[in-house]
Amino acid sequence: MTDALYPPPPWRLRGTVQAALWRVPRAALPGPLPAGAGPLGWGRSALLATVRAEWQPGGDLAYAELVVAVPVRLGRRIGVTITAAWVDSPAALAGGRALWAIPKRLGRFEAAVGRTELTDAQGLVATFTDRPGRALPLRLPIPLRVLQPDGAGVRITRAAATGRGRPRLGGLDWEFPPDGPLALLAGRRPFLALTLADAEARFGL
Repeated sequence: MTDALYPPPPWRLRGTVQAALWRVPRAALPGPLPAGAGPLGWGRSALLATVRAEWQPGGDLAYAELVVAVPVRLGRRIGVTITAAWVDSPAALAGGRALWAIPKRLGRFEAAVGRTELTDAQGLVATFTDRPGRALPLRLPIPLRVLQPDGAGVRITRAAATGRGRPRLGGLDWEFPPDGPLALLAGRRPFLALTLADAEARFGL
């Protein structure tokens, strides 16, 4: 793969972002995490985030993705470590790995009547079902710091997202097969879920 396969950073993306925050057993968290980083949580529980995005034409790339990330603290820094990601774009895969050490892999997103299935070479990864959400009286930028282990330490990347519309609570049902790569979340429900429509994101600042 060469640099010509993907745009230079920062990537400017436009589309819909749907995120969820989960409470999971600390001992079951995916990894690896950067050396010295600790997951955020309480007691024997930790937080895990999932993000589904549909990036539309008009940005630097157009593609669908599912991201799994662990919120972490590294010294005084708070951010997330992405432990898995599926994209349907070879350019997004190559750029994510080369620029930011994100372990992206190829997946296929098939949508029909408000329901989307994500599969990869091993089978079903997740199913998403659109639901109505409740608008929040907020319109805030969302800053983000990504902390990725890269074999030589930690690679730190900044990102930010804003929405031209108001964020909504909910908006998506998440389902994960018990024999899939995200079996940790099978049968669970997130304690917080948000949808940011008409989002504009910048990654790699």
